[in-house]
Amino acid sequence: TAKIIVLDPKAKFSKMGLFTAGWEKHYSGMVEWIGPEAHGGIKSVNHETMEIVTDLDTFKADAACVIPAMRAGVIAQNAGVTDGDWAPIIPATMASKADPNIYVLGDASVASAMPKSGFSANSQAKVAANAIRGELTGSRVYDARFANTCWSLIATNDGVKVGANYKAGSEKIDVVDKFVSQGNESSEVRKTTYEESIGWYSGITTDMFS
Repeated sequence: TAKIIVLDPKAKFSKMGLFTAGWEKHYSGMVEWIGPEAHGGIKSVNHETMEIVTDLDTFKADAACVIPAMRAGVIAQNAGVTDGDWAPIIPATMASKADPNIYVLGDASVASAMPKSGFSANSQAKVAANAIRGELTGSRVYDARFANTCWSLIATNDGVKVGANYKAGSEKIDVVDKFVSQGNESSEVRKTTYEESIGWYSGITTDMFS
């Protein structure tokens, strides 16, 4: 039987309890998550032998996905809008704190409580567009409001989600209210959550490309 081993550099992750319960329910014994306090960090990766070396052990894989640490893209670094790995922004407009004529959104931005997701980036883009329109035309700029939902499909018709609504504070984007799927939800609720994700994807792609 195939086994998936996750060597996580973080001690926890979003919807962790929902995922671990789902793995046990649907894929018992097939998924093993190992946190940094156990594996001690990845020391080397040998693509020829398919070996990943950690303090805990050397793991030999049939297929491996190694994800490097993330940071804002080169374009943001070259523009001089980053502070460390990411680009600080003015919450009310998504303009760069380093250069107010540059707007930064999505993964590259320091968006405080907002996760790095497609939903977040789309929400931030609307705030930036509203601010840019106001700057160019003198039209009303509405108070910044943001939203995000992250859906995950654990198994067929077993969907879970986490999300929140946000507003622009003086120094950061603040949470207004938040929600997360519960561990004791019925199969009907989980199926509805999955169907929500399909509807969201259809809606956001239409919003962006039509």
